[in-house]
Amino acid sequence: MAAPGTVQPLSDSDVKSLRSNWAGEARMASVYWSLAEVASNPRAQARLKALSETERRHAQAWAELLASCGVKVSERRPYVTARVLAMLARVVGIGPALALAGVAEGQVLRAYLSQVATVSNQQAQGVLRRLLPEELDHQSPDDVAARPDDTRPPVAADEEWHGGGAESIRNVIYGVNDGLTATLGVLAGVGGASVDARVVLIGGLSAMVASGVSMAGGAYLATKSQREVFEGQLAREAAEIEAMPELEKAELIDIYRSKGLTADEARTIVNRITQDKKVWLETQAREELGLDASQFENPGREGVVAGVSTLVGGAIPVAGYLLGRLFVGSSLSGIGSLAVAFVICGVFLFLIGSARSFFTGKGGVRSGLEMLGVGIVVAALTYGVGVLFRAS
Repeated sequence: MAAPGTVQPLSDSDVKSLRSNWAGEARMASVYWSLAEVASNPRAQARLKALSETERRHAQAWAELLASCGVKVSERRPYVTARVLAMLARVVGIGPALALAGVAEGQVLRAYLSQVATVSNQQAQGVLRRLLPEELDHQSPDDVAARPDDTRPPVAADEEWHGGGAESIRNVIYGVNDGLTATLGVLAGVGGASVDARVVLIGGLSAMVASGVSMAGGAYLATKSQREVFEGQLAREAAEIEAMPELEKAELIDIYRSKGLTADEARTIVNRITQDKKVWLETQAREELGLDASQFENPGREGVVAGVSTLVGGAIPVAGYLLGRLFVGSSLSGIGSLAVAFVICGVFLFLIGSARSFFTGKGGVRSGLEMLGVGIVVAALTYGVGVLFRAS
């Protein structure tokens, strides 16, 4: 262990982790501030600005630690996410934007819990252990409204802080991607086998409708089954908490100790969590059983969301092919029309891949290129199959 007052060098892996921490905290500071400017409720504005200030202090702590070790953080600040969420809040309301902010906040907390066991620098460990309780507060804020009949936090009371918006938006992104990729593949395959525009369009439209209906039914049944299993296990966990609370607390303490926390740190966190029965139950289910309440949404709603988003995604290559026929005609046996469709789909695939990065934590450009690469492979393979069986 480094002596007091000395600066312990950072390993390459520690530098990467701490830079990621700084970027995440700086991003959340700008997100909360941007959402505060959009929020119409004064209490929500005040709470969001307080969260922004907390995240700014966290980012500053990481920047100072990195600077003390001779590592500079980027001069650019990660404001893109904040602008996108602020735009979303203006269009559809602040609730879904807050839900997405909760997803990003959860990624920061999971990274911190993981780094307790992986970061070797002692100064960094000290910062982690100092910031962890505050990050936990962001997941379960304990400052309640002044009204005695409302025990929820101000933002949660007025904006449904951790509502179901995040899962629905996730389904929109993946639904559009599935519909687009599947329909593009069918268009490419049929286009490679036939020069008849009607045949190609019928194939594309059929794939679009079939994918939409299939995704809607699959999302409904999957969400319904997951919810039923979750509710059964949650009921059992609730009964155990009521029957043997001390044993359940001990299990939770052991789980946090296995993540690298000391006994006192784990006990402090667990004591805070168990002050609220709802938070305790959700945390126990997540940590002990791997179940997260935010994963289980309304089956009917998710079926509709998945189906409609898949139909929208499928309409992109069909519309692209129609535009290709309009501007290129039947030249080059329809290859020109398919090329126009693929260019349009390529743009959307890149944008969808970039949007996925919000949930995966990967870089937006990298995720966009990965998604574009998948689309290229699908289109190339299906077009090759179509050419192989081209009608004479």
